[in-house]
Amino acid sequence: MQTALFPSSTLAEFYRFALLLTGNAKSAEEVMAETLTEVESQLSQFRNATSRQAWLATHIRERCLENNKSLPPTAPRLLRDDTDSGTSPEVLQIEAFLLAQRFHTLPEPERSALALFYLDLFKAEEIAEILKMDMHALSDTLGAARDLLRKALQAMRPETNQTS
Repeated sequence: MQTALFPSSTLAEFYRFALLLTGNAKSAEEVMAETLTEVESQLSQFRNATSRQAWLATHIRERCLENNKSLPPTAPRLLRDDTDSGTSPEVLQIEAFLLAQRFHTLPEPERSALALFYLDLFKAEEIAEILKMDMHALSDTLGAARDLLRKALQAMRPETNQTS
């Protein structure tokens, strides 16, 4: 019996990564399908789970950047399956969709750095290696990305200072 190269929870995180980079569910699904098909032909180069994940992240990112067709954002079919907070899955999908829309507006490499950091699949050193930057540059990039995303999210909030 062959062991799966990637647990389903890891694949879900990589799908979220592709969604954050593309802003479009269909594009994210296509990137995942193409990349997972390619991984089968590259089995011999993987030394361990970390190298498999780094390879997958690098190739998903490259495909997302190459195939960025500026398609309109579409809601993903599966974003979160942990609905134990009492929130309905539809609300979680809407919130994640809105976040993906704003995330998609971030420039590169800020978008990739922040997505990889928050998906918590890699250590900071591994993220820097995937993005081909040093730790200082990664730190600066993450700070800039957080500021840009914060501003984008604040811009979409309704004004709360309205008088009755």
